[in-house]
Amino acid sequence: MIMVFTPTPTPTPTPTPTPTPTPTAPAVPGLNAFVDLSHLHTDLDLPVARDAGLVGLLHKATQGATFTDPAWSDRARQARDLGLLLGAYHFCTNEPVEAQLDHFLGVLRVTGCEGVLPCLDWEPNPIAAQGTMTQASLVALIDRFHDSTGLYPVLYGGYWMLQALSTRQPLGHIGQCPLWQGFYSSAFGWLSDIWERWTLLQYTDGHFGPRPRDFPGLGAVDRDTFNGTLPEAQAFWRTHALRG
Repeated sequence: MIMVFTPTPTPTPTPTPTPTPTPTAPAVPGLNAFVDLSHLHTDLDLPVARDAGLVGLLHKATQGATFTDPAWSDRARQARDLGLLLGAYHFCTNEPVEAQLDHFLGVLRVTGCEGVLPCLDWEPNPIAAQGTMTQASLVALIDRFHDSTGLYPVLYGGYWMLQALSTRQPLGHIGQCPLWQGFYSSAFGWLSDIWERWTLLQYTDGHFGPRPRDFPGLGAVDRDTFNGTLPEAQAFWRTHALRG
């Protein structure tokens, strides 16, 4: 018997598909070298963060008429020792404006005002006993702050603030305050008729928003970028920070 072998056809090679390029996330604009913290952030190593490129620290100092952030004094000292740009923010409530101003400035005087960028944080307050500051009270606080210091404070707020500001009510000098905007989107901020640009942008809370969301030595924290270069940030601090 003659065995006939039929050769197995050689399979046609399947072409390797060209990989689809992964879209590149848009880079965070400006000087992305700032964080904002409070006593709720723990296990921090500021020297490591400074060595990794941290330029500035914005830290909660006070809230309302009586609360002082227990971490403010020590971290303000550390920031100064490390040569960081330093900012302090006051969380606004619906308590009497004069009492809040006296408390904020009083705490800063104790720890030293020199070189501290003053900021007001205006957003909904979950503590019912303190309440959320009204627009009229915000206008009054800004004016009295300017009367006391000669400066307009940086004003922090997010989508709620830009929606809450009503041109039907007097805006006072709100528009004179440099804008520190909280906006967790790769659109990197949006503006209103009041501001032409943001000065600082909080683009992530460490969990939501564009990357990077963490910082070496600090972990997942609120990260902020300055709308400019390092020399421009240093110049901004020189002209907008407290003295004495």
